[in-house]
Amino acid sequence: MPHTYGRMEQARNRVFPILLGIVALLAVSFGLWWWLEGRHWESTDNAYVEADMAVIAAKVPGYVATVDVKDNQPVKASDPLVHIVDADYRAAFAKAEADVERLTRERGAAGARVVAEADAIAQAQAALRAAEAQSVRAAADAKRAENLLAQGFATRATVDQRRAEAASASALVAERRAGIAAATASRQAASGSAGGAGAAQKAALAQREAARLDLENTVIRAPFDGVVGNRSVRPGQFARQGQQMLVVVPVDEAYLVANFKETQIAGMKPGMPAEVTLDAFPDSPLKARIDSFSPASGSRFSIIPPENATGNFTRIVQRVPVKIVLDQPLPEGMRMVPGISAKVSVDLRRQPGE
Repeated sequence: MPHTYGRMEQARNRVFPILLGIVALLAVSFGLWWWLEGRHWESTDNAYVEADMAVIAAKVPGYVATVDVKDNQPVKASDPLVHIVDADYRAAFAKAEADVERLTRERGAAGARVVAEADAIAQAQAALRAAEAQSVRAAADAKRAENLLAQGFATRATVDQRRAEAASASALVAERRAGIAAATASRQAASGSAGGAGAAQKAALAQREAARLDLENTVIRAPFDGVVGNRSVRPGQFARQGQQMLVVVPVDEAYLVANFKETQIAGMKPGMPAEVTLDAFPDSPLKARIDSFSPASGSRFSIIPPENATGNFTRIVQRVPVKIVLDQPLPEGMRMVPGISAKVSVDLRRQPGE
């Protein structure tokens, strides 16, 4: 028994140095790896896939005629998604077109009246010039008759006749001037009517455009390529303006938001290469790059931002959202679904574009 105990003690004495050597070797290997490689990488598993999803809502109210897409269906930009019953909107557009035609004719008639009144003014001015010339001639005749009467070569009746003709010519001048004033006033009134008709026509044109847009908006289309999700609209239901119907997710343009600690971002730059590992596909790392940095930490965008100027202030390491985009197409069979988790690592030794 003592002999057996001695052999066990010798074995233990040999194993302990071996284990100690292995631990020391591992520690040296880890230290060497950290010095040559690990210290140049910054990683976070606080990263998620995101996409600029579009919430599709009704622009005009009405009953849903048809829903042209199904759940999880891929769509292209401008593909119809939902049709709203458009009978009322077609009628409104037809009425708006009729109003435009009517007011266009009224504006044309008002413009013709302005032109006619301008011609009337020109005629009245010509008549005034003729009356002024006749008045000058009649006054001269009256003056000559008075001179002949003083010399005894004319009678009093002739002088009275010439004076009457001069007075009549002068009255005609006043009448022509009054006619010009009346024609000018009529032209101003016609111009005002034409301006009102023009304003009414512009309003009708705007109303027709609004009616056309409402009619066009009865067909709700996809804003970009993507996949339909969260579809709640059904045929026959009444859609209110602004009511959410479905969501279009641009899965081909998905990106990641990696929330790095504020102590990790000092050496990071836009364009710097990164490596992404999706939790759903842990064996398929993806090449990516830094696109941009958030203008503030994530906590500053919360509903109630923290107020650090307090007496019980506790220093907490903040997270800064960093947008990461892929540099390669997804391998076949992989999907980047918004909301799934990922791990992002950045090699600080590599410069943007490498």
